Amino acid sequence: MATKKQANPSAGALCLSRESMRELCGTPYKDRQQEFLVLNGIPHYKGLDGWPRVLWATLEGGADAATEKAVAVAEWRSNKVA
Repeated sequence: MATKKQANPSAGALCLSRESMRELCGTPYKDRQQEFLVLNGIPHYKGLDGWPRVLWATLEGGADAATEKAVAVAEWRSNKVA
């Protein structure tokens, strides 16, 4: 599996680097990387430069604060007594 590295200072450590994407998808070509991600059902998005982007959180699968907050909001119940 791809190792976590600082890919691009502007992208921070949120997205896989191009090298990590190449390892994950097995190809350096953006069209083939896009095809690989779609066929394998890996959530991704396309950057402004046309290259596919995958978040580290997608691959690591760990629970993060945003996911926990979304679950808490979904489980909201009214305190109003009827």
